[in-house]
Amino acid sequence: MIKLKKLGELAEIRFGIHAAPFQQGKAEYLQVRQFNERGIKVSNSLDYIDIDKKNESHLLQDGDVLFVGKGSRIFSWCYRQKDKPAIASSIFFVLRLNANLVLPEYLTAILNAPQSRAAFQLIGAGTNILSIRKSELGAFEIPLPSMERQILIANVAQLHQKEVELAQQIIEQKQNLYTALISNLIK
Repeated sequence: MIKLKKLGELAEIRFGIHAAPFQQGKAEYLQVRQFNERGIKVSNSLDYIDIDKKNESHLLQDGDVLFVGKGSRIFSWCYRQKDKPAIASSIFFVLRLNANLVLPEYLTAILNAPQSRAAFQLIGAGTNILSIRKSELGAFEIPLPSMERQILIANVAQLHQKEVELAQQIIEQKQNLYTALISNLIK
């Protein structure tokens, strides 16, 4: 039997920061518009901020998980050090995990799972704009299987994302082919 743990027991939950971004700087300023509806980062930031003593503690660390808990698009994303130095905007919760208990990619997969998204919709219901409080996120229960099972689940989620991306590329190519065909037939 897989035990459940509250997210607040698995991670420190913080807010991103509100800042006035610039066109250049030392760190990317991550915002929701850089991600698609499935939580995949689709564009690099055009907004940057300089790192100073005030915001230095907000630099993302390898394995931090960002979670959007406001608005119509609820998703999570795992930051990895191979990405540029980054700071999350205030729309994000930043989850700094206990790596001995939970794999960041596993947590991202669980938070992005349809069951979790449906639960978040219920938690945030009752307002015009969905909004999940920090306390509600901290109380959200996460199934915690063995590390081997977490790796397996994370890999399945990653393969699923790749499959969805490929299917979308195929649909786009078919649409382009159809458009070209119709254009040629009506000439």
